[in-house]
Amino acid sequence: MSPIRLSDLAFTLEAVLDNAFGQKPIWVVAETSDIKNYPDRGYCFLTLVEREDGPSGRHETLAKLDACIWRRNYHTIRDFETATGVAFARNVKLLLLVSVGFSPVYGLRLEILKIDPSYTLGNLERERQEVLDTLVRDYPDLVWLEAGQYITANQLLPRPAVLQRLALIAAPGSDGWRDFRHELAANPYGYTFSVDEYLTQVQGKGAEQAICQQLETIRLSSTPYDAVVLVRGGGSQLDFGSFDTLLMGLTVAGFDIPILAGIGHERNVSITDMMCHQSVKTPTKAAGFLIEHNRQFEESCLRLLDRMGVVARDVLQNAREELDMQTDRLRFVSYNYLRDRHTELTEKAVTIRHLDPANVLRRGYALLLRQGRIVTKAAEVRQSETLQVQLHDGTITVVS
Repeated sequence: MSPIRLSDLAFTLEAVLDNAFGQKPIWVVAETSDIKNYPDRGYCFLTLVEREDGPSGRHETLAKLDACIWRRNYHTIRDFETATGVAFARNVKLLLLVSVGFSPVYGLRLEILKIDPSYTLGNLERERQEVLDTLVRDYPDLVWLEAGQYITANQLLPRPAVLQRLALIAAPGSDGWRDFRHELAANPYGYTFSVDEYLTQVQGKGAEQAICQQLETIRLSSTPYDAVVLVRGGGSQLDFGSFDTLLMGLTVAGFDIPILAGIGHERNVSITDMMCHQSVKTPTKAAGFLIEHNRQFEESCLRLLDRMGVVARDVLQNAREELDMQTDRLRFVSYNYLRDRHTELTEKAVTIRHLDPANVLRRGYALLLRQGRIVTKAAEVRQSETLQVQLHDGTITVVS
């Protein structure tokens, strides 16, 4: 067989592919890899791959094709990221509308015309739901459904009246760490917080293992923390994936200290948000939650103080009124008692005056005396005895 020129083969392949696929966009499902993005130039080169789990548990590549996005369709990247919150990055499984092209010089290449965001969102939601179903099914003592809501052991932990001693998990020097510390320090009430920092990676590959390791370190420290605060600044949905894993959900749901999550994601609620004791949207709001929680305790104390003041005033007023009443009663009873005693004394004085021997003698009575002693019985008087008779105006001597 006579050999043919390479260009003839290339042109033949171009004609065959153009006849089969030319002007016929098709939808394909593939995973991104080896992305070379040039936003300033308005185009992007990447590799699309299809993988499956092999017998050894490793991903085996079934297909790999080069692809590109030209300037006219470059907006599809921004449209996809806006719709999903997922960064256009490697290892993202996408539903793509592509056209097949072949160049004798550059070879086979797929041109990406459109990215379907609903596929990615649905895929993420399916993965999240699988994790939630696993938690409820395999760990019913830590996670369960109640009236359509996920309830966890961490959510049911008692919350201290004052949240002051904190363990902070954050990335060192990150915006999330900085925003949280600044908001906590600048609180308008002058509250002080004791914060121990457990700094680590909180996004990207390996973040879930790093965070869980820090939680284990906190648990083993035996420090009586009031709460653990997990914060992370803003980022893409892809960076956020560490908070939607089974490991994170299980660790947070069963942790024995209340966990406050402020992981900087406004779009969706992560599995970590659903499993933790309290979830807020951002690190700043996490600090605000702590300040407001302590403010509510202070206000309750102030209300109790006001109530105690009112009760004390009422008690004192009632006691004063009772004292006044008892004083009036004592004064009235004392007056009547003294008056009655005065009357009795007066009556007794009159009686005593009436019984005074001088007064008795003045009324015509006489006293019979023997040597100055009163004789009261006739049998005591002897015959021819000399006695004295005491009268009102003098004494006379008589012989019996």
